[in-house]
Amino acid sequence: MIYVGLFFACLSIAIACWLIQHLAGFAWGRYRSSVEQHAQTSLSELFVFIDTTHLWPALCSIAVMTGLSVWLLSRSVLVAVTMGALILVLPRVLLKTALRRRLCLFDSQWPDALAAIAGALRSGASIGTALKHFAEDAPTPMSQELSLVMREHRMGLPLNQALAELKRRMPTESVELVTALLAVGNASGGSLADLLERLSNNLRARQHVSGKINMLTAQGKMQAWVMGALPLVLLVALSQIDPASVELMFFSQTGQILLAGVLLLECLGILWLRRILSIEV
Repeated sequence: MIYVGLFFACLSIAIACWLIQHLAGFAWGRYRSSVEQHAQTSLSELFVFIDTTHLWPALCSIAVMTGLSVWLLSRSVLVAVTMGALILVLPRVLLKTALRRRLCLFDSQWPDALAAIAGALRSGASIGTALKHFAEDAPTPMSQELSLVMREHRMGLPLNQALAELKRRMPTESVELVTALLAVGNASGGSLADLLERLSNNLRARQHVSGKINMLTAQGKMQAWVMGALPLVLLVALSQIDPASVELMFFSQTGQILLAGVLLLECLGILWLRRILSIEV
């Protein structure tokens, strides 16, 4: 009877290990596909066309090297695994940040773009011609997006649909207003010069107010970074004053748990303050 129980216990452990390995392999492959697809999509939106087939092996190599380096310095498996996992998540964060900055830069270029398009319309040019000429001389990313709109229009896509695709790629309120106004003007054939110039002035005023708000909240944002860096500065200072106590934090289990908790609270605090201070107008 004992041997039967041991047999079923070993069988259960083997099945559990197989399920864990199968689920871990499935999750690993799915995350890899997600990272590669997200990187390809984000880079194409940034107009960076490169092959991402070697991204995942390079990322895994960097994560393993970082984990080994951290383990050699701290002798902590938990800290090493955490740093390796952060390396695997880092590309998503960097690409998201790059896309957000590109979107903000694109939004800030609309007032000058609308003023130039309004001037071209007053000189007798059509909407398509005005967009084409401005796209040739506009700074990036405005030139890239408008050139893509005109390229789609030349390939047979109606201008309204090309503008709708622009709104899908750049989902901001300014782009929605501009594309709606250009689509209505293209369909009705009326004069849009005055409306575009008025919209340009309104967008410029909104950007001025948004910049003023960012200036007024800059102190709070800097305070978040100072408060976030203060524990690290204190840790460096304590390592010089009392090295023995600091070594206990890195090489004992209780100290490692404490450091992991501090790091988690640091990240949560920074994210919380950024959400509070992210005011949109």
